[in-house]
Amino acid sequence: MRGRYNCAKDFKEGMETIRYQLPQPKTCHFCNARLFHRETSSMCCKDGKISFPNIPICPEFMELICEQTPRGRHFRQYIRFYNNMFAFTSMGVHVDESVASNSRGIYTFRAQGAIYHRIGSLLPHTPLSVRHLQLYIYDTDLEIQRRMSQSVEAHEDIVRLIQRILDMHNPFVEKFRQLSRSPNLHQCKLLIKEQPLNQPQYCLPSASQVAAIIVGGEEAGHLSGREILVQTFGGNLINVKDTAGFYDPLQYPILFPFGTYGWDINTRDANRNKVSCRDYYAYIFQLRWFEHNQDSIRADLYQGLQDAFNEGESDTGSIFINDPTFPSYI
Repeated sequence: MRGRYNCAKDFKEGMETIRYQLPQPKTCHFCNARLFHRETSSMCCKDGKISFPNIPICPEFMELICEQTPRGRHFRQYIRFYNNMFAFTSMGVHVDESVASNSRGIYTFRAQGAIYHRIGSLLPHTPLSVRHLQLYIYDTDLEIQRRMSQSVEAHEDIVRLIQRILDMHNPFVEKFRQLSRSPNLHQCKLLIKEQPLNQPQYCLPSASQVAAIIVGGEEAGHLSGREILVQTFGGNLINVKDTAGFYDPLQYPILFPFGTYGWDINTRDANRNKVSCRDYYAYIFQLRWFEHNQDSIRADLYQGLQDAFNEGESDTGSIFINDPTFPSYI
């Protein structure tokens, strides 16, 4: 009976929930990824056949993510919201309206097909409809206020910090800022380029590599299938191909603050072997933080943790470690 029990389907109020203790996670011998019970190396590196260099990490974001303060905890809780606030593209999906329109119970929706990303025009049709990449170009003097108006949960100091980091490091932001200062902005178009074939994975791109400003009647006559020409004004949103390398940095600027490209059909690993989309993300999403940062983790700072347990302290919430590299989930 226990093997056929479904804790969600068969749950009843007052009935004790069956609890299981999973075995300890293990470490991949090839790439040092942390794997759950029964997960194999197919979930990370395929027995060492796949290897990538580390994604560049922005120190300012790392400090904010690891910060053990009310500001750090707030940022981690609302990190998806802050990412969407600065995203260049929007997310779209086909929704099953027969589920979404159900008036009983909580609001529920079911996605049909794939989730995709969409990009709009450079300028809004009205001043009230400015959003996404337009916030980097249109009315930049009021950019912070416009971003803050998206939610009462936003903290202005964090919004200003994210804006400063992206202005400093992100080549897409640099190109959009250049566009906003153009005297003939209404005659411009923006060509978002695919990753150069000869550029190694995770090499930091420059503003000239990621996009080009096209002025007047000049057209990009030789667009590849994964490049996008963004109009000054446009009535329709353009779907961003998921085989384009800029698919990830345009939607997830906090994960890719340097504008590094994600997976595309030409992606190769450190051994110059082609890698599928599934294998790429299986490798990238694994946790290897401690393995690659042993030099920056100073074990002597955590001696207070061991001392507290030796004295019988069992409430970890009362133990404070003054070290920004100490992760919140430990």
